[in-house]
Amino acid sequence: MKRIIDTIFMQRIRRMYAKIAHMNDTPEKIAAGFAIGAFIGVFPTFWLGGLITVAVCALLRLNYVAGVAGSTIIMNPVTTPFFWLLSAAVGGLLFFGDAKVAMAAIKNHDGLNNIGGMALIYVTGNLIVSTIVAAVSYYVVLRIMRGRAGCGKK
Repeated sequence: MKRIIDTIFMQRIRRMYAKIAHMNDTPEKIAAGFAIGAFIGVFPTFWLGGLITVAVCALLRLNYVAGVAGSTIIMNPVTTPFFWLLSAAVGGLLFFGDAKVAMAAIKNHDGLNNIGGMALIYVTGNLIVSTIVAAVSYYVVLRIMRGRAGCGKK
């Protein structure tokens, strides 16, 4: 079953790459759309990421197909736990004392009483992680798009 899911996932990525590679848009707009999608995909938007990505890309006149691809490729069932843990860890580094209180509340099954503190830790860490993922995504996709001969407008 896992092999079937992996195969379907890789086919989906190849199809998205083919669509992005043949877009008639500048490499900068494609990369920026992808980066916006990656940022929103990692940021906790609770299943509204695709809609928010399309809206932000339309507002900024960026490539929304690349945005949706960035959101889907970067944040998926395989990478989601990694980004959640990384965001909590980065937030915990910034709010060291608060992170200890939050972890104690979780261990004592009293997490709902401290949900505000835990959310602040997670969202702060996630904002940093999302920004780094978006920046890296932009430069990687820009390099790929500029390297494709005859791809889009240059």
